[in-house]
Amino acid sequence: MQEKINEVLSLFSTGDIQSALNSAKDLIKNSPNEEILFNIIGACYGSLGDHNAAVKNYEKAIIIKPDYAKAHFNLGGAFQDIGQLDSSVKSYEKAIIIEPGYAEAHNNLGNVLRELGQLNSAISYYEKALAINPIYIEAHYSLGSIYEELGQLNSAVKCYKEVLVLKPDFSKMHNNLGVILQNQGQLNDAVKHLEEAVTIRPDFAEAHNNLGNIHKDLNEYDAAIFHYKKAISIKSNYAEAHFNLGTTLNQLGRLKAAIKSLELAVNNKVDYGEALHLLNALTGKTTKSPPKEYVEKLFDDYADRFDNSLVGQLQYKLPFLIKELINKIAPSSNKFNNVIDLGCGTGLAGLELRGISNILTGIDLSNKMIIKAKERQVYDYLIEGDIAKTLNASKEKYNLFVALDVLIYIGEVSSIFKAIRNCCSQNAIFIFSIEAQMDGEYSLLKTGRYSHSEDYILRKASYGFKLILSQEVRLRKDNEKWITGSIICLQAN
Repeated sequence: MQEKINEVLSLFSTGDIQSALNSAKDLIKNSPNEEILFNIIGACYGSLGDHNAAVKNYEKAIIIKPDYAKAHFNLGGAFQDIGQLDSSVKSYEKAIIIEPGYAEAHNNLGNVLRELGQLNSAISYYEKALAINPIYIEAHYSLGSIYEELGQLNSAVKCYKEVLVLKPDFSKMHNNLGVILQNQGQLNDAVKHLEEAVTIRPDFAEAHNNLGNIHKDLNEYDAAIFHYKKAISIKSNYAEAHFNLGTTLNQLGRLKAAIKSLELAVNNKVDYGEALHLLNALTGKTTKSPPKEYVEKLFDDYADRFDNSLVGQLQYKLPFLIKELINKIAPSSNKFNNVIDLGCGTGLAGLELRGISNILTGIDLSNKMIIKAKERQVYDYLIEGDIAKTLNASKEKYNLFVALDVLIYIGEVSSIFKAIRNCCSQNAIFIFSIEAQMDGEYSLLKTGRYSHSEDYILRKASYGFKLILSQEVRLRKDNEKWITGSIICLQAN
């Protein structure tokens, strides 16, 4: 019998799944108590995509042999495949109870717990898998990816480097590591890993696209364009590469070519809100607001280099002026009881607001910005979400609202002004910045940001606020030129 079972296993291992299934079914007729055959049949059904049949056969194997760790393990995988995650957890846990040194069960249990959002427990099981088997590549990778998801990039880098020690030719790992190093600002090291990825696998379109992104960050536009075009030559429907090529061409002033690339991005991904937003910007179509995912991704991608880029390179000074401005308009107020920093980003304004706030709350759409703001430890509360929706659902009343470089990502301001007014305590102050235009209402600029006229802003604010102060300021540099705007201070009436 064992020889025949080995023949079935050989068929399965060589990929002849149907023959393995037929042979196992024939054998089971004469050996109905062979738990290993039910386990094999379950594996065959799983490989053929019939996961419910796989579950039934793994359960039959377990009835015959309740301490059959491999069958419990496989049953956990089958339950995971059909979305019964709680049952999957129980099966993997049973496999571990029977066989505590079962590294694969620890790893896969970590995967299920991750799907369930139990990230700390998932990390624990990945670490247990590695304690059992320190050269377990998949566990190193899983652990690194969860650290990356949590924004713990140094830990992610360490795990990914462990993978590359064990498997130096792992092109995907070089790519992932390159992306993280780019986010950390280590651009030269990032380039090395991404170049290694495309050396190992020349047709790795994603790695070429990522190389293009780094060269773009380094202002090496010819190299960026080369890699974007290389990615597109490998995968012609690669919408993100078309988008990145379009934004690069736009930066170089090649407007017609940029529009063509953005059109290709939209054509290849019909729900590509980012590309459609910038296409509208370049073709002069002003929309009321950008897609939520455009702003979210913009700042998620920007989070790790936000402070250095905005303050160091673009000379952004608004957060550092805010305390002085507040003291100017409210000199008698030592502290505001309840302050909210709208679009708080990494918390630059929070550093200045902390000293004048009894309770300080920050809100931002970007998860990665919230993670960075948390690291500053200046906010009492941090909220991830849309500003207007969050305020509309809130019962809190605030004395001071600050929104620096927020309205530049909103065209029509009525909804956000209304949401803010509904959360105002008596005589609350609302301070915000705009990119200025002389007339009209608002415009979607070729940068993808919005400018507003002060007349439009004050007209929209008039039903619930009165003007205290309007001050022209230099907001930041763009292509070595200062962007002019205004800081406007309103008071609830």
